[in-house]
Amino acid sequence: MPDIFPLVPPHAIAPDEWRSLASDALACRREDAAVLKVTGSGRVACLQGLVTCDIVKAGDGSRVFGALLTGKGMIVAPLWIARLADAIWLELPADGLAAVRDVLTRSLPPRLCRYEDLTPVTASVGVYGPRAADVLTRVLGEAPCDAAAIAYASGTAVLARSVARGLSGWDVLMPVALLRAFTDDLASNGARAGSAALLESARILGGIPRLGAEIDERTLPQEVRLEELGAISYTKGCYLGQETVARVHFRGHPNRRLASLALEGPPAPPPLDLALDGKPVGRLTSAAWSEADQRWNALAVLRRDLSDGTVLALPGNARATIQPDPWPPSA
Repeated sequence: MPDIFPLVPPHAIAPDEWRSLASDALACRREDAAVLKVTGSGRVACLQGLVTCDIVKAGDGSRVFGALLTGKGMIVAPLWIARLADAIWLELPADGLAAVRDVLTRSLPPRLCRYEDLTPVTASVGVYGPRAADVLTRVLGEAPCDAAAIAYASGTAVLARSVARGLSGWDVLMPVALLRAFTDDLASNGARAGSAALLESARILGGIPRLGAEIDERTLPQEVRLEELGAISYTKGCYLGQETVARVHFRGHPNRRLASLALEGPPAPPPLDLALDGKPVGRLTSAAWSEADQRWNALAVLRRDLSDGTVLALPGNARATIQPDPWPPSA
């Protein structure tokens, strides 16, 4: 498991990585990913009653972003869900694996569906950039689609379109035993290797919340953009934690929100308290140097009533300015 960057400094990412991402193809392994496979005749109906997104409407061959919540509506973990014809694959942060397994163990009826933890034997690789589809077509022998199981070498890869990553392309789940051959094939077909630093920077600059940073055990989905990222359905019916989520949506609003900050200089490692007129108003959770903006950008969870342009104080008299949300609705 690699160290999670508390912040991504200048020069942590090679210039060639950004160039490949902008004009070619970049392959990055997600070493902090956990993988669960759900099978059984009742898998769709059972998961539909647990997760925030609508996997019934999505249908077979789909990739959606959602979350698993507590009964009180707090986030247990975000989920990247690939629905195939014979199984549902869940990818999630490794830090959330124990809690998600606990919920599934208590909630899934064994006679209808069951889950298998494939984390130790599965690798997650993202292939991003404008030439990602071309590279994957040559390596896998068929054009990538939203979600499918594709034969590769002596095994099977689960290929799924990237959603809620801050990057455009595809995510591939495959047996660890085939990882070396797969990455070699990607490289020989023109994909440059990308770093964990680039993945984290793209996440921060794309406004994608991370478990353990923007998301903790007290976080509601609407506080960290899960609604904007398409992770919440308000029409599919009941699911675990749905009452709280619906009440926030239809009767009010969350008291906190995920915000983008521009920093005057390099911050100390997050999390950092933020203040206005000497009073606490939130916390800075992640930060990365932006080559495009030539400045430090950060994510913060703030009081909702703070407006764009407000200047906040960081420890040590540093300052941060709230920016208008720069993110597309489903990065």
